[in-house]
Amino acid sequence: MSFLASRNPSQDAGAHAADFALKGVTRRYGTVTALDDVSLSFAAGSTTALIGGSGAGKSTVLRLLLGLDWPDQGEVRAWGQPLQRQHVLSLRQRVGYVIQEGGLFPHLTVLGNLALQPRYLRWNAQRIGERARELAELTRLPADTLQRYPLELSGGQRQRVALMRGLMLDPDALLLDEPLGALDPIVRHELQDELKQLFAQLRKTVIVVTHDLAEAVWFAERLVLMRDGRVVQQGSYDDLRHRPVDGFVETFVRSQRRLPDDGA
Repeated sequence: MSFLASRNPSQDAGAHAADFALKGVTRRYGTVTALDDVSLSFAAGSTTALIGGSGAGKSTVLRLLLGLDWPDQGEVRAWGQPLQRQHVLSLRQRVGYVIQEGGLFPHLTVLGNLALQPRYLRWNAQRIGERARELAELTRLPADTLQRYPLELSGGQRQRVALMRGLMLDPDALLLDEPLGALDPIVRHELQDELKQLFAQLRKTVIVVTHDLAEAVWFAERLVLMRDGRVVQQGSYDDLRHRPVDGFVETFVRSQRRLPDDGA
């Protein structure tokens, strides 16, 4: 049974239902352990931020949830089922994926980039165009931009297009890997505000990777701090700030600037 066929709206609406879970997952690349016995769950409709320095394992979590990579040990589950290779394509139709700088194909127009998955699913041109215009309005992208090429867009516009592509099939979940990391501070601040509003409006399960604690606090109530492939602490910002489990958590929080209520 595929992930599309197994969808149960009554289960999706459950307050404690988990859309994704890692259970005792370890992933190694040669002699490097990217994830070390990690167990995490992500509740339906929640927004979670994965934070930590480079090499902490944040992006590996997303790759495993998408079936772009596979664990050496442990289990990845999506919508209550173990993730299996034969179900990966149907899974990806339910999950939007947004990466830093967008990952757009430069030889395709914005509309061409947005149409890739829908054409594979045999959407007609009218349906593709209508959905593209709907998302352009949602993400505040000028409609005439749909006929431009990525190199003709600003960095902020390219990131909006990447978000549109992730939302094109109206997925149940949205995974974002450092989506604003390459933008200048003014554009980044603007898009942070827009993304937060969008997450609240769409009410999808959102997992966002960022190394910026302030950005994580802005997006999500639940933070998962990782280090060397392990989960160090998870909870609210107040948990990390006032109830750190060890010295690393204290150091990580202190190293950030201009956080809410810091008096800066």
